[in-house]
Amino acid sequence: MAIKRRFIFLLVVALMTLVVGCDNGCFENRTSIPKAALYASNMPDKTISVDSISVYGIGQKSGAMIVDCGKRVTSFSLPFRNDSDTTRFVIRYDMKSLAQYGICDTLTFIYTRYPHFISADCGVTFNYQIDDFSYTTYMLDSAAVMVDVVTNVDEETLRLYYYVAQ
Repeated sequence: MAIKRRFIFLLVVALMTLVVGCDNGCFENRTSIPKAALYASNMPDKTISVDSISVYGIGQKSGAMIVDCGKRVTSFSLPFRNDSDTTRFVIRYDMKSLAQYGICDTLTFIYTRYPHFISADCGVTFNYQIDDFSYTTYMLDSAAVMVDVVTNVDEETLRLYYYVAQ
């Protein structure tokens, strides 16, 4: 009976060591998320930093707030919905001089989504082919899609241009 207990104990210890010691081997980014960067339209190669804006998704199931107005940002992620072929985002301008007017710009993406196998360890993610992009220009001067296929590569997808007084 003691030998049987010792064998079971050793077997459990060996299995625990195996489970704890395993690494899934996935070192790649597992999500395909577009990234937007802010630029000065009158100095198109110069990134800018904006404060007092909020960015949120329209119709998102959870976690719709992407940028909260208390943060200063030069770029942010715009996660696409994988249950739809359209995703819309609102950029709300919360600066004291503008907040009372409720000024917002809207970004609308229409895309084709397709599953992409990364690897056995990482699994599958959705990639997105951007088919159409539109935006409003209340504060936003213009915008440009830099990469029309969004993959798990960390790269700038969208440039948002704002006029900056010199």
